[in-house]
Amino acid sequence: MSKIHDAVVELRRAPGVRGAAVLTNDGLMAASSLDDALVADVVAGLSSFLLMTANKSLGEGSMGTCTQLTVHATHGKAVFLDLTDSFLVVLFDQFADIAGAQKQVQDAASRIRRASRLA
Repeated sequence: MSKIHDAVVELRRAPGVRGAAVLTNDGLMAASSLDDALVADVVAGLSSFLLMTANKSLGEGSMGTCTQLTVHATHGKAVFLDLTDSFLVVLFDQFADIAGAQKQVQDAASRIRRASRLA
């Protein structure tokens, strides 16, 4: 396994995390560890659309690009974190403490950035 995949698998073990993935900026899944109920293509497509739309809206408002996006929904939460050439998607159950998992998410993002620079 690659170091990027290892980081995603480790993050998936954090409390309340239902899935974690690294997607390229054009929406292709580079690495993932998802709950059986999550469909990789749906996660990739929705993530890509949300980030593209957020970046377009922020650009039109002269606010720059999105570095992190958090979504709270009825049945879960999602954090999207910019990794420059890709992005980290972390999907949580609806009861998860996102603030409590922030360090693990940031640590995984750092590991992925380091691994992608070495590749």
